[in-house]
Amino acid sequence: MRKHVIGLGIFISIISGSALTGCTVASDAADQYAVAKPLSVQLELPKNKQPDQEGESHTFKATVWQNEKQLSQVDFVHFEIWKADGTLTYSMEPAETEQNGVYSIQKTLPKSGLYYVKVHAGVNSTMIMPTKQFIIGELSKADLKMLQDGAQPENGNSGHHH
Repeated sequence: MRKHVIGLGIFISIISGSALTGCTVASDAADQYAVAKPLSVQLELPKNKQPDQEGESHTFKATVWQNEKQLSQVDFVHFEIWKADGTLTYSMEPAETEQNGVYSIQKTLPKSGLYYVKVHAGVNSTMIMPTKQFIIGELSKADLKMLQDGAQPENGNSGHHH
């Protein structure tokens, strides 16, 4: 009986050792998983910082990057622009392709004040949505107070999701 118990103990040890061997981490485990390739967007704000007169518009440009390389093929680039006080809102609209990896949109900004622009860009199920604050013309007292209070872009209205 004692031999059977010892034999059973050895058998269990061998089986346990074999099972645990399969649980070790392979030396190339990290290479077998997809590595995140974050997107970035370089946003170019309009050079003209004055309100538009009739027939004029401001141009916004975005360049999409991934792994420090400018991307010429993306799934989408949309712009969303709004005035901080809510008196002017351009909901999310697709950008025009200017050249390899540069996308633009033109919008009329007829009023002075504090504005925000949000770029929605996506590539292969990866999406980025940076928001940037800018000023056109002169700030009102209300705009200045918002800035002093640490104004945050709260008014963007995406319209729909991707």
